[in-house]
Amino acid sequence: MVMEKDFKESIEKSKESLKVLEKKVTEVADDLSENVVEFWGGLQKSLEKINSKLEGSYKDWEKEGDEAKVQASLGAMEANDKMKEIKDTLEEFADKVSKNAHAGLDTVALKAHLAQKEAEALWDEKSPAIKKELEASKEKVSKMAVEAVDEITSFFNKVADNFNEKSDKK
Repeated sequence: MVMEKDFKESIEKSKESLKVLEKKVTEVADDLSENVVEFWGGLQKSLEKINSKLEGSYKDWEKEGDEAKVQASLGAMEANDKMKEIKDTLEEFADKVSKNAHAGLDTVALKAHLAQKEAEALWDEKSPAIKKELEASKEKVSKMAVEAVDEITSFFNKVADNFNEKSDKK
């Protein structure tokens, strides 16, 4: 029961940190060029996929049975992998937007695309091993899922805090 509570709380915290991050970018969106707003739209789609995976994991966790818990754990770890796909790009985007350095964002867009393709290939490679590990140790995997979701939360909070720090310096 403790693991279930930890998992659900981690998911809720992560979803909330994502909302805060999106709000921060939306607050400065009026000052962004059309190209940058379009690029942000692409990043938002990636963030929505992460949020969707987290929501699905939360719903799976509510279901009865080991298979549902396995699916919830897999979903949380996949959300973490998707966050890692865009991590560097999102940090660079936030840094440039907060510094009002829009010229470098085309480079960021290209890096994001390449990182996404690399991460997709990595997930395809890692997925069978994760499923095997799930069967071997469901509790261990559940803990890994909570850690993965906590990492997502921490990252989104860090990027949102970065906006605060840079906005305060203006």
